[in-house]
Amino acid sequence: MKKHAYLIIAHNEPVVLRTLLKALDDVRNDIFLHIDSRAVSLFEEFNNVKLEKGQLYVLENRMAVHWGDISQVKVEYLLFESALKHGKYEYYHLLSGVDLPIKSQDYIHDFFNRHAGKEFVGFWNDEKHQRDLHRKVFKYYLFTKYLRDKKTVKHICTAPIRNVFLGLQKAISFSRSHRWVFKKGFQWVSITHDFCIYLVSTKPKVLKTFRYTLCPDEIFIQTILWNSPFRENIYCLDDALLGSMRVIDWERGTPYVWQKEDEVVLRESEGLFARKFASKYLFIIDKAELVF
Repeated sequence: MKKHAYLIIAHNEPVVLRTLLKALDDVRNDIFLHIDSRAVSLFEEFNNVKLEKGQLYVLENRMAVHWGDISQVKVEYLLFESALKHGKYEYYHLLSGVDLPIKSQDYIHDFFNRHAGKEFVGFWNDEKHQRDLHRKVFKYYLFTKYLRDKKTVKHICTAPIRNVFLGLQKAISFSRSHRWVFKKGFQWVSITHDFCIYLVSTKPKVLKTFRYTLCPDEIFIQTILWNSPFRENIYCLDDALLGSMRVIDWERGTPYVWQKEDEVVLRESEGLFARKFASKYLFIIDKAELVF
């Protein structure tokens, strides 16, 4: 039996997370769940959850994951490594705790059987994202873990240092030296066993290269894939959503939270997974359950 590994990064929304686990509960799936170390109540709620069909592994070695920070990369490696220790899977699907599948497990497994060997990684290739990529990769960003903690003392103390240092780099036209060709997309991917092994083998170099990069989670998988022998296996390079088989609306939000009026959009989509959902819009979550 061909099995898949689902790797979930969660920190809130227990209602959505419970729905996600129910949706993925299948004898063909193993689930690896990382709950942010700061989300104490969420961990206590899900630490002893048992599935009816599949196997759920709740990671004990938890960490605090910060937006825009190298910790995003570290937690992804932690999940990939944890899954690889449990055996060979046909595909490794990286999801957030506020994602849901919008197709049945039979449909999803059939899709990946028909496209076996392809790497489902989204790439943003437009000019706007290329400028953003250059900005994030070729300058040093300090204290990224405190970027979003705007009301804390640590943010107040570190923000001026980070901004002054960035200003100095721009003033002297400084650019970091790299050997890779960098690419950008979102972090939610579905990759093969062989590429997962390759990706994990690059961990030391990735952590060194991206330590002072802004939002490295949007860059490192795309970059490793592009600079590897697996490049020829990319499913779709021209459309990030189709390339990853995700449905994410970046036009109405960062990203947009699906609501009742979006039922038809989700139902008619080609995608396999959608993000993001919130418990305050229970109707659309209940509708998503109809495909399980």
